[in-house]
Amino acid sequence: MNKVLKKIKHLRTTFLQYAQETSMPGAWTDELEKDFEIIESLETDLNIQKRLLPGDMKLCNKLYNKYKVTYEKKNNKLS
Repeated sequence: MNKVLKKIKHLRTTFLQYAQETSMPGAWTDELEKDFEIIESLETDLNIQKRLLPGDMKLCNKLYNKYKVTYEKKNNKLS
């Protein structure tokens, strides 16, 4: 697995943890649904084109910074 795909998979996992802890199953907000569609689209684009544009990587970073709150809380509890 290449470095960029690994980061997108990590973003997906982080997002899903956030969604699981902050919303009811099957009742995501429009914002959560839109962001998940973006993550899926980025992963699909990477699989087809074998690369992402710099703007796409910035979007990945923006989404990760938005949803990493839950991920960081779990890691701090383990420390």
